[in-house]
Amino acid sequence: MPREGVTMSDSDSRNWIGCIGWGCLTVVVISVLGIGGCVAYVYKGGSGAHAVAETYLTAVDAGRYEEAYATLGPDFVDQRGLSDFVAFEQRARAEMGICGDWRLRGTTFDREPGLSNAQLTFRGSCEDGPVTAAFALEQLDGQWVIQDIRYNEPVEPVPSVAVLCVECGGVLPPEAKFC
Repeated sequence: MPREGVTMSDSDSRNWIGCIGWGCLTVVVISVLGIGGCVAYVYKGGSGAHAVAETYLTAVDAGRYEEAYATLGPDFVDQRGLSDFVAFEQRARAEMGICGDWRLRGTTFDREPGLSNAQLTFRGSCEDGPVTAAFALEQLDGQWVIQDIRYNEPVEPVPSVAVLCVECGGVLPPEAKFC
């Protein structure tokens, strides 16, 4: 006697496919929200640090030293009072001339549980030529503060990589494809 096969009715089939479809859709939505949340966290942190450094540069360029001083963190403030800070910035501006057109040239973020740091480098156009401003920032109680600023620090050169010849093992000159 032949065995009867078990078949799925059309309504059972639609329900089963619908369940898989909704399950997949749920996974996709949760994934997108998770990735979006991570991106938003990094972007929010980065834009906050950038905004603090840009506020500082704009305030100092305009001679609003108290506004710039308010962006500084405890490590910086403990080393310099307001009058020392103003003297520092006025000396720097006397050497550089009037500055403006600051553009972000480099960003590095270091995040660990309970600790967020940023290194930002800006390049500006000043009367006496281009200038760099390097900031060290730290996030304290949810707010980015400047812990150090340096003008015209030398930029670390990118280490060169030696390319070796596959035949003899000798170092190839730059741009060379073979010995």
